[in-house]
Parts: sequence; C-alpha cells; structure tokens
Amino acid sequence: MSQPTPTTSMDELAAVKADLSLLKKDLAELLIVMKESSKTRASNLEHDALAAVHAAIDTLTARVTEARAGASQQANATLEQAEQLVDRHPVATLLTAFGVGFLLAKLFSKN
Repeated sequence: MSQPTPTTSMDELAAVKADLSLLKKDLAELLIVMKESSKTRASNLEHDALAAVHAAIDTLTARVTEARAGASQQANATLEQAEQLVDRHPVATLLTAFGVGFLLAKLFSKN
C-alpha cells in the first residue's frame, strides 16, 4: 500500500469539510421545511377542529329547536284537553280545584 501524499490528504480533508458543510446546510433547510410543514398541519388541524365544533353546535341547535317545537305542541295539546274537560264538566272541575286548594292550604299551614 502506498501512503497518501500530504496534498491528497489535505484535499480529502477539504472535501470532507465541504461535504459536512453541505450536509449542515441541507439539515438546516430540512428543519425549516419540517417546521413550516408542522405549522401547516397544526393550522389544518385547528381549522378541522373548529369546523367540527361548529357542526356540533349546529346539530345541537337543530335538536333544541326540534325539542322546543315538540314541547310547545305537547303543551298546546294538553291545554286544549284541559279546556275541553272544563267545558264538559265545569262544576266537577270547580269543586276539584277548590278541594285541591283546601288540602294544600291545610298542608302548608303552620297549625
């Protein structure tokens, strides 16, 4: 084997230094790209999360509106049934109301 000459060794060392410098530059660029990619992904995730929250709010609002309409219809139907009952049996309704009021007064009186 022949021994490398000092110029060849110096040339190889310079080439290694140049390669390391290029590698360092490439790694820095890669880190920048990864950082920006992470920001983009985070922004996309934030956007997706906000869209999901808004969709859930819209769904809940629709359900509440639907439930309110159903409760209103049920209350109106019950009120109509009560009015019909009072119209059919006015005296019995009056006596029942008086009796319930009397019992409640006795229950809540201090004596």
